[in-house]
Amino acid sequence: MVFFTLVYKYTLRAWFQYDDFAWLGISLQVHSWRDFWHAMFAPMAGGSIRPFSDRALFLGFYPLFGLHALPYRIAIYVTQLANIAVLGMIAQRLTKSDWAAFAVPVLWSVNSVLAWPLTWTSAYNEVLCSLVFLVAFYALVRYVETDNWRFNALQWTAFLFGFGVLEINVMYPLIAILYVLLIAPKLLRNMLPLLIPSIVFSIIHFATRVKPQKDVYALHLDLTIFSTLVHYWNIALDAGPAGEYFPRFHFAALPLTALFSAAILGFAAWRAWRGDRIPIFCLGWFVLALAPFLPIFEHTSDYYAMVPAIGLALLGGWALVLSLRNNWFYRLLTLGLMALYLACAIPLSRLASRYIFAHSVPVKKLVLGVREVHQKNPGKIIFLEDLDDELFWDGVYDRPFRLFGAEVYLTPAAAEKIRQHPELNSVAGYTMSESAMLAALSGNRALIYDARSGKLIDVSELSAGLPRRIELARPPLDSLLGPSWYAAEGNFRWMPKDASVRLGVPESGTGEIRTGVIRVDAFCAPVQIAAQPLVVWLSIDGRPGPRLTVRDCNQPVILKMPLDAAPGKKEIEVGVHVDRTIRVGGDQRDLGLGVRSIQVEN
Repeated sequence: MVFFTLVYKYTLRAWFQYDDFAWLGISLQVHSWRDFWHAMFAPMAGGSIRPFSDRALFLGFYPLFGLHALPYRIAIYVTQLANIAVLGMIAQRLTKSDWAAFAVPVLWSVNSVLAWPLTWTSAYNEVLCSLVFLVAFYALVRYVETDNWRFNALQWTAFLFGFGVLEINVMYPLIAILYVLLIAPKLLRNMLPLLIPSIVFSIIHFATRVKPQKDVYALHLDLTIFSTLVHYWNIALDAGPAGEYFPRFHFAALPLTALFSAAILGFAAWRAWRGDRIPIFCLGWFVLALAPFLPIFEHTSDYYAMVPAIGLALLGGWALVLSLRNNWFYRLLTLGLMALYLACAIPLSRLASRYIFAHSVPVKKLVLGVREVHQKNPGKIIFLEDLDDELFWDGVYDRPFRLFGAEVYLTPAAAEKIRQHPELNSVAGYTMSESAMLAALSGNRALIYDARSGKLIDVSELSAGLPRRIELARPPLDSLLGPSWYAAEGNFRWMPKDASVRLGVPESGTGEIRTGVIRVDAFCAPVQIAAQPLVVWLSIDGRPGPRLTVRDCNQPVILKMPLDAAPGKKEIEVGVHVDRTIRVGGDQRDLGLGVRSIQVEN
């Protein structure tokens, strides 16, 4: 247990992300006992009915702890400690060795397929399902040893409870049948009734499952099953994934995977030839527990192998026990293979756990930051700016802000940066039109929150309509820029030959439109004038202004043009133009001027 804690030190520190917010949100749907029973037992998430894992955790904890993640993490941590304890007892019973009782939980706990379930709250169902399988199987082992009906009753209790935890519980009867078939055939008839609840549950599951438009959980009963099995086998051995995460180790990934595979399958075949049936059962556990996922090749996840990996850990523990009973060659061979496995698994599990934890950190900063802004500015709409694609899908997609009643949208500019996934809801549902956003901002009904810095962005210039000054690298008002501008770099943007912005025109106290001057602060690169001067000019609503010849790019390029707007006009389009562009080095962009700001001066 101490070893597990050291490997997964980020387990207790991780925050919410991804589907967590969808599950946290089901508490908002409960207003009566009828709502409660619906929230607990109605099919969700691909037809799943998991009242004792996903729903019990989130429905039970959210009213008590809200967005304080630590209690949720402690629940997962304690459940995994129980898994380790029960697995150790199983290993001791199967092998009659205290060495195996220590080694098997270690081999399983360090496997990287456990990283997601132990660090992501929504995958708690995998952790609890492991406990269901382990308790039920421990009871079966004791039942075989003692023929005491109480252990069989415990097995049935854990098994039936498992239907409210995770759908792969339907496979437990096959594991139990395989065990008694190999170890205690006389009890086979006692295990067959376990199939009845599994069959009934499967019928109900497929009958009530709502098929989405793009079903990534669709079953493919064809040869892809074998490629999916190989995929999960590779993941469970940890050498292949370690090669992907650690580039310097990439060359050894395939040889080690082949070595581990040959050792496991060779050991199982050798022991089976000697009449030992435990290795066959261990491999059967892996395949049977994994079987429901094999036809779903469009949606493979590492954590699906958490329960199946128990079988491989038991096999490794049995190999260790036999090697300790044998000569020094077998001991060195077995210990050497285990050392190689641990050398792959431990760094990979730590890295994967840290990666998942790291993804939750900016989500926590964003959600709690928005909550604070909402509490200080109740009733105001909050627009998110400077939000990258990863943070949107990690922390915004499942609408966490509804948990505290905040109305939150992406700015149109931020929404354009989000990569759309066809199988998921459109990003368009998370933003407003530019005109609606500007109306809300100008009416002092909205705020803009910088997702990266965690600060509110000053939009006071919008109180009278469109801004009269735009800093080109400032993201909140990207929607006022024409389509030709390049991405911001530092405190400026490069433009091509022509670019434009929209600016507001201030009104005088008498209602007459003020005249003024358009000013553009820009610069050019010396290479642009090496052959000849650069000619630049402005335009207002398509009307060109005076041209400026630039002969020195070591000084700022300041462009000015008189503004004389017609009465009643509130908005103008300012164009910036150059007579030619240049490409520098391997940059394929056509570069005109680097522009820092554009403004209307009175």
